[in-house]
Amino acid sequence: MTFPCALIAPESPHGLWFRQIKYLILNFSEALPVRLPKFLDNFLTRNRGLVIAGFAVPASFVYRHVEGIRKRIRRRLRNTGIEHDNAVRVIQAQVQACAATGKFMCTARKPWQTMSVRSAEFKKDMQQVSINLCEILEVDEKRLIVRAEPMVTMGDITAFLVPKGFALSVQAEMDDLTVGGLCMGIGIATTSHREGCLFESVEAFEIVTASGELVRATRNQNADLFHALPCSHGTLGFLVSVELRIVPVRSHVKLDYEPFHSIDAFCARLEELAASPDAPRFIEGLVFSRESGVILAGDCATPPRGARINRINDYYKPWFYSHVAQCLKTGAASEYIPARHYFHRHTPSVYFQLKDLIPFANTPWYRHLWAWMGAPKVSLLKLTVTREIRRRAFENRVVQDIMVPIGSLAESVRLSDGLFDIYPLWVDPVRLFDHGANEGFLRNPANNGSSQMYVNLGIYGIPTKAKAGNYDQVPTMRRLEKFVRERGGYQMLYADICMTRTEFEHMFEHRLYRDVRSKYAAGNAFPEVYDKVIPESWLIDLRDSSP
Repeated sequence: MTFPCALIAPESPHGLWFRQIKYLILNFSEALPVRLPKFLDNFLTRNRGLVIAGFAVPASFVYRHVEGIRKRIRRRLRNTGIEHDNAVRVIQAQVQACAATGKFMCTARKPWQTMSVRSAEFKKDMQQVSINLCEILEVDEKRLIVRAEPMVTMGDITAFLVPKGFALSVQAEMDDLTVGGLCMGIGIATTSHREGCLFESVEAFEIVTASGELVRATRNQNADLFHALPCSHGTLGFLVSVELRIVPVRSHVKLDYEPFHSIDAFCARLEELAASPDAPRFIEGLVFSRESGVILAGDCATPPRGARINRINDYYKPWFYSHVAQCLKTGAASEYIPARHYFHRHTPSVYFQLKDLIPFANTPWYRHLWAWMGAPKVSLLKLTVTREIRRRAFENRVVQDIMVPIGSLAESVRLSDGLFDIYPLWVDPVRLFDHGANEGFLRNPANNGSSQMYVNLGIYGIPTKAKAGNYDQVPTMRRLEKFVRERGGYQMLYADICMTRTEFEHMFEHRLYRDVRSKYAAGNAFPEVYDKVIPESWLIDLRDSSP
């Protein structure tokens, strides 16, 4: 649709408002500092649930279907390999041109299109490189490898692989998470107790370096770069393709639910299951209170005739975590879940966050009348975030994942209870491996073994104290971060951090990372990870926190 802009007087208040709204929608990363008309700012802030339900949900429905049709047409008409090579050459030319300016580089992807909570204000003064690589390039069923471009999503992956009888060996849950984001960060899933982080399943990276050179990195070729890329968040080069291990799957997952009314018993059983030589393929836990939780353990299976099959993501069904919570009352249970439903079981509720964004979204009337359009895309949720909403979210909302040795889980749950009183919590065991001299951002295990079991604790929601108006986010988060550092743990960097640079370098190992930055001349082309992941300066200024 074309709007008759000429009918709006350029200097009229309506004309100014129109241009600001258009600017907000099309250039949101730059729009955050713009002061919106007061009535619009107030409306978006006070009616967040209605805005999300009325705009983000329908817009997400349209976007998903249009994007799906576009991708199917492209895959039928294009020669994927040749077009990929041409696109990479264009990226190389852009990088070479940007390098001549002497300024830092970043992707031209708009901040609202990413899964990070931040607005990426650091991009404003950088040279932006256009990278539109969102195709699955090939599947090698003999080698059990899929080769994909960085903007391929987990939804794309499961839609393509599951009908063929395959899935990633570490298959992350949320539809909109991208291959590139997970490989350059810390991607985990319910197979991570066996397989480790998603980057452990990578067989090869291809990146364009600061000089515009295309470099392939494997465990045997450019091994230092291969091990430095995970958790580097695009600060060593631009990822253009990745090869990932895949594994056979069946049509369904048989999932067993085991409830607990003691957090110590819950943690002991989780540690026992994760460390078992014949551990289930899938393990996760949901903690519903200081002393109650449910462990979910599953394996791929073909359901026998008459078995209980639950299509958990059908739009009229209660959210998965509320379905799991019933086991605390009814006892242990088992059921078969279609594979794609299982892999994306937390998407309809955006893990546990949609209950705070649309408080009525899990009610029967909403599910039957509105939820058929699906959950709002995280990117479109960010599109509706004003500067005031971002400030309030930073000060009063928790979206954090921390990873600590599994023996510290009970202590972590109790600390979270005291700091935030947010439930449910997501629990996922993660095996970290020893990489010897190629020790990356995540340090080699402290137990001097080949691997060590950690556990991820996901904390998402509004603290009870924030609802009462007596919550102070920064000191509270700093206490959580100190706890994680002292136990040799890690914080996921899609979330806000409140660490100084010195504290950040205490949490993460920088030796190999800095060696590789020097080797590939990345220091003059890309900011360091810390400078990309700290919150916006108008929220909290950490930029002068030098070692």
